[in-house]
Amino acid sequence: MNIVRRNTLYLFICSMVLFHLYGLAAFAQDARDPDIFMELNLRYGKVLHHPNRDFLEDLYFNSYEFRFGLQSSGENNWEKPLNYPITGIALRFTNYTDYSDSDELQQRQKDIMGSNLALFGYLQAPIIRFHRFNWHFQLGMGFGVFSKIYDEITNPENVLISTRVTPYINFQTGFDIQLNDRLDLTLNANYTHASNASWKFPNYGINEVQGLAGIRYHIHPGLSTFVPMEKSEFKPSGSMFVAVEPGWMWSRYNNYYYFKTGTSFGYERQLHPVFRVGGAVEAHYIHSLGPSPEFRIEDEYSIPDVLTTGSLYAFGELCFGRFAFHVGFGTYVFRSPKNIELAKSGARGGSLYTIPAFFERSGFRIDLGEKRTHFVGAILRAHYPVADYLAFVYGYKFKHK
Repeated sequence: MNIVRRNTLYLFICSMVLFHLYGLAAFAQDARDPDIFMELNLRYGKVLHHPNRDFLEDLYFNSYEFRFGLQSSGENNWEKPLNYPITGIALRFTNYTDYSDSDELQQRQKDIMGSNLALFGYLQAPIIRFHRFNWHFQLGMGFGVFSKIYDEITNPENVLISTRVTPYINFQTGFDIQLNDRLDLTLNANYTHASNASWKFPNYGINEVQGLAGIRYHIHPGLSTFVPMEKSEFKPSGSMFVAVEPGWMWSRYNNYYYFKTGTSFGYERQLHPVFRVGGAVEAHYIHSLGPSPEFRIEDEYSIPDVLTTGSLYAFGELCFGRFAFHVGFGTYVFRSPKNIELAKSGARGGSLYTIPAFFERSGFRIDLGEKRTHFVGAILRAHYPVADYLAFVYGYKFKHK
């Protein structure tokens, strides 16, 4: 079955499902009912090519996606400043096979890349909303499960993914067109990245650029029917915090495992219901755990058992109630030993080859407790463009105002 027939069949099935849902929804409505919807999407595009990986060259493939979402109504402080966004969860199945290629190349793609099943939460906020038309952006985060991963013996060509489960991040922008009070047409462009954040190598990651087309069905009336609720005026607040961020990584150039943890002390200020800024002083501890059993090194290198650094970083967060997307940027002010050069034969990067002057942070935090004084989360630390490690975060806020 070629790709045109597959897509036609998928769209036919989606249309029939939504037609029956439409017929089953003939029950009484209340204007105050939440706007809950289901959405079916066909996603088509390509993997961004990696050098010397011929099975990825011009690899176009399908994804099939089901979404469940909720249109906000202004009940929470952060909803009105974002123009009443949508929140929800999505389940996406991707088959990394290009059915326009030769049978031989298709079989290589199936053997090397296989398929992926991803589950992620998303927030979709309007940029422009005008009558029946909506232009939005989306942030999504979750995890993906891959059927084929790197194996030194059985699958040595898949240097993109080496762990069965990986973090899964996607960004999207597109248009929603309201067809009637229950059905919307959705057209989107989507970028997705999946990798294991240096838990295990090889870990080049997989990057996808695709377009989406779908139908959204509202169980209750659609985008134009929600009634905003007035909220009290927002008052800025600030707090001090202390946090620990333990994790581990696998260094690609010397094939050693490292335990890493940062301890930070800082200040943050909520300037807006959806925006928070802050800064911190951080001490970082790096301990060598030993060589990888899968990758052997032929030459001996001088490998310090313990490395320490001190740094300063600033960050901003987009806040949605207790949940926040975190992005930060920092610089090292102290390193011991000062010149860290663990490998000298063709190393191209990595967090320990030579620690650069700057680093980046991205991830999420979730506030816990009645007064939101505790928080947990995950942060990906990187020395552009190389991922350093995935840290698991716990922190406590005090002197909260």
